[in-house]
Amino acid sequence: METKNELIKKIISFEWDMFQAVNEGGPRASCQNDRKTFEGMRRGQFQAWSDDVLSSYYDDLTGAVLDGRNLVMEKYIHMMKHAEPGQYEQLLGQMQMPDDTVTRLAQDISDKLLDQTVTLFEKYPYVSGSGRPLRSVSDLAGVTSIETYQVGELLTYSQKTLEALKKHLLALEADGQSLAENILANSVKHYGYKTLEDAEAATRKRIEEAGIQVTFNNESGTGTNVKL
Repeated sequence: METKNELIKKIISFEWDMFQAVNEGGPRASCQNDRKTFEGMRRGQFQAWSDDVLSSYYDDLTGAVLDGRNLVMEKYIHMMKHAEPGQYEQLLGQMQMPDDTVTRLAQDISDKLLDQTVTLFEKYPYVSGSGRPLRSVSDLAGVTSIETYQVGELLTYSQKTLEALKKHLLALEADGQSLAENILANSVKHYGYKTLEDAEAATRKRIEEAGIQVTFNNESGTGTNVKL
């Protein structure tokens, strides 16, 4: 029987290949050459998912390949809706548009995750204060918000995957856990930290030693752009 880690490895491989084909023929972004960071961040998210969500998303990816779709490219097109509406309109014909049920589920899940992210800003301001605004309304300032990024990705998932993800998210909440926090806790391990508390303390110390003044705004999610 396939293990969770084996399935995650297959999913990341599919996504990496799709990521490499984004803007094919045009200038490559530097992040397209950094597989280690890509794998670390995606693994952090997938390790926080249930087996049901992972299995369904794997089916989404394999189905997309058979249909000639690039879900990573579609995610970035969805993200342009607020930040670059003109280019978004030009690229609409290159992707499959989600139906009303998928759109509603994607927004419901994003709203839940955004609420959890506000709490993360309060608990771990130095680690989670990435300088990225929380809501899509701020995209016009030239920075892609957490909401826009989240919704853009969620809109590429199938209804089955979204339903499984929402079920998992609500089950974690009922157990006193936060999916957003679990994802962040997994992600900081990529940078060598055992816990969020360790990452928070180390990041705060580095900022203070550098003499950087940090002002956090938990609702908007803005702050100094700090890399772990």
